[in-house]
Amino acid sequence: MITAEQEKQVSGAMELLSAYIAKPPWEDWMVEVFSDAIAYAAEMLELSGDEVLDYLEEEPLGQMLHSHVFEHFVTTETNEDGETVLQEFIRARVQQEEKSFACQYLEAFAHSELALWEVVGKVGKKVEVRRLGSDEPSVLAQLDATNIPTNICIASRLLSLPNNQFIFSFGMLPIERAEAEEILAYLDQVRAEMLETAQSEEGLEHDVADVQDAITEELTDVMFHETLTAWIGQGFES
Repeated sequence: MITAEQEKQVSGAMELLSAYIAKPPWEDWMVEVFSDAIAYAAEMLELSGDEVLDYLEEEPLGQMLHSHVFEHFVTTETNEDGETVLQEFIRARVQQEEKSFACQYLEAFAHSELALWEVVGKVGKKVEVRRLGSDEPSVLAQLDATNIPTNICIASRLLSLPNNQFIFSFGMLPIERAEAEEILAYLDQVRAEMLETAQSEEGLEHDVADVQDAITEELTDVMFHETLTAWIGQGFES
């Protein structure tokens, strides 16, 4: 179990990371990513940006939105050297030799990816979860799932920590299972279209690794926007 002291360490580290991106050049880029996310959701849901923002003013919706955008930003936006915001922060501000829990958390966070998780069981304050649409084995993650409906998937990053501990990141969005499955189907469609485009461009030699990197980058962005849009859409439907 993650202790109260460890949670305090993580909260402190995330506050420092938030302060780190509140300065140039990251600040303007964060605003751009946030604005693009709202615009994407509004367009897909046939709403105005103001309607979406008004809906998200109510807490905890605003905090959930911020966490989702924040985590995508720090794990995907890169500097001139190809480092993500989080990698740059760890290198510049985190004392690696300390091996504190906060350091372990940030390292796990830096290597995580946004995914959809289905809850397949509950054990006290832990849930047994499995990545939706995969054959990967299920794992136990620390989370009080008392009020989580059986038809809900969790859009989040599942961090793998030492001693076989798993914990969800702060950016957790509940997505109805039907919506989650549609998102995965759309991701498969985007992947297939990108592969077809790469293979059909005559006269161009594509490095397999470069193609896969481009596909991964695109799918990461699509997952981010689609999960946020689905979550917002559920609010307007209810």
